[in-house]
Amino acid sequence: MLYRLIGFYLVAVLLALPATVLGQEDEPLPPDVRLVIDVSGSMKQNDPQNLRQPAVELLVQLLPEGGKAGIWTFGRWVNMLVKHQDVDQFWREDALAKSSQINSVGLFTNIGEALEKAAYDLERSKGTYRPSIILLTDGMVDIDKDPEKNKREWRRIVDEVLPELEKSGVAIHTIALSDNADNDLLNK
Repeated sequence: MLYRLIGFYLVAVLLALPATVLGQEDEPLPPDVRLVIDVSGSMKQNDPQNLRQPAVELLVQLLPEGGKAGIWTFGRWVNMLVKHQDVDQFWREDALAKSSQINSVGLFTNIGEALEKAAYDLERSKGTYRPSIILLTDGMVDIDKDPEKNKREWRRIVDEVLPELEKSGVAIHTIALSDNADNDLLNK
């Protein structure tokens, strides 16, 4: 059931990508989708069936050729699972093969750095693609055992990271994979 909901949401996100952004010839810009996936240990409880894998597989099949896409995973560290590049058959095959590496073994939940790494080139590609970040997470900022550091990171995300992404014109779509998600953060 949850897989169907995630799949439905991903389809809705793809269909809702801002098609009104126009290029110099007044044609819609192709999508640039950056999928950012939480692989922290808390996902063992919040996504025990690892529905992130089939969700990624579905998204990979739905992405249109002519667009760009990349997949990042994060816990304490952020890793580029699938290189951010043009979507073609080779990219799809690579993404489908690597989706099996999505797990729940990471320590902590470094959402801020994951968003920053996924947005690495937004300024350079401005005006040539419609950028979107899809964040699959249980949505709890957790970068350290010290709760004060986690609170500071939460503020940094809200006060610095999100405004920079907004200036870059990126649409952020969040998918909370837990009833315990920090909905306040994910709604921002």
